[in-house]
Amino acid sequence: MIRKNVKSPYGDDAQHSFQLIEGLSSPLYIYAALWDVTNVRLVSIKVKGYVFRNLLCVLYYSEDKRKPGVYVKPEVKELHTKKSPYKSTAIKCPIKQEDHESAAPLFVGVVEKNLSSPKEKFVVENRGQHNDKEIKMSSNHLGYSRREVPVEFTVCVPALHQVKSAAQLVEKIEISRLLGAGRIVFYNTSISSNVDRVLRMYIKEWVDGRETFQVVVLPWKLPMVNGQPMKIRYYAQQLAIDDCLFRFKRLSKYMTFNDLDEFPVPLKHENWSTLVAERRRLKPRSIGWLFRCSVLNKDRPSPAAGFEDDYVRYGSAILGLTSRDKYVYLPQKRPKLIVDATTIDEMGVHIIFEGNGSTDNLPVDTGLLFHYRDPIEGCTPQIKETRMVDKYGKKLVARFKAAWSKLSGVNLGWTPFQAADKSKCKKSG
Repeated sequence: MIRKNVKSPYGDDAQHSFQLIEGLSSPLYIYAALWDVTNVRLVSIKVKGYVFRNLLCVLYYSEDKRKPGVYVKPEVKELHTKKSPYKSTAIKCPIKQEDHESAAPLFVGVVEKNLSSPKEKFVVENRGQHNDKEIKMSSNHLGYSRREVPVEFTVCVPALHQVKSAAQLVEKIEISRLLGAGRIVFYNTSISSNVDRVLRMYIKEWVDGRETFQVVVLPWKLPMVNGQPMKIRYYAQQLAIDDCLFRFKRLSKYMTFNDLDEFPVPLKHENWSTLVAERRRLKPRSIGWLFRCSVLNKDRPSPAAGFEDDYVRYGSAILGLTSRDKYVYLPQKRPKLIVDATTIDEMGVHIIFEGNGSTDNLPVDTGLLFHYRDPIEGCTPQIKETRMVDKYGKKLVARFKAAWSKLSGVNLGWTPFQAADKSKCKKSG
């Protein structure tokens, strides 16, 4: 059976889902099959430590179901998934040019017995990305209803879980645009109806040609095991990163992977583009640019001068939180990166695991990851931090106004941040 596109609630796109492959010696769940030039990469979850000794990929190059497939031995690679009985996994099925005149197969399945036929066949996505002159993408998921175009920066946001703040989502999209992104990709585990309406609006604007900034949403429902959602760390965040990397690496000059409340901020440059260009001149072998993390705490609201009303009107953390932890985490803890994705074979949450080049740890006066969140520690010394607002505040408010004018009746899903009692803390710096 070939997994066919089904109509999603967002339009004429396909719903992705994790599919349990029948007839194997151990559970294997496949989410997607992505073309990666020399192989087809199966975005998968398997039992931790289990070795499929006889696993074979079956590649199909024809729509004619009577024509046999090509059997190849895959590389099964467990990704860096911590503290979980299941592992995010990349199954790489090699493409041998001599096997067929076509560069990329149409479908792929997996079996454990030679010459047996797979019960499930997955459409190989991204096949058009090898043609730089005319990139034609099949309508595989939300936001793919018109021809894809390469962008300079793609932002990947894994694991939207129980997200209820439409204000936070709009802020993430609009500040990403101002920082330099041309596309943002969300992995949707569970969202509220107001957040759903925000996503629909942005997608429709792009599909109808009124918007150049692309919002893509991929469903990310984890498999059920014995009637319960699979236990895998942070909703298989590592696998969502892997999927986004290999889904968009040839449609992006650079990529960055961060959460809704995280923003890699260029402090000496207008945007990511000018920052990366200069750092590449300084360190030509760099393939990743690391932003060290500092926290702006939600329990210390301090609206920026001149933006007090806009902070409440649009529910903006950026406009409402200008008190930052004086402490900046070391590069080994809580950083996020911008990367040259074409040089990377495995990207982690905070680190490049496999790539052809080096990581440039940015000086803290050049770039910093602003993390707007509940405090990690309650009484950390604070400093005033207005550089984000000074640089982007007026433009951000203009973008808020334009976005919310199209979201009539949509609830912000947000309440003003509440100050905590800090009377027992020592005097902060």
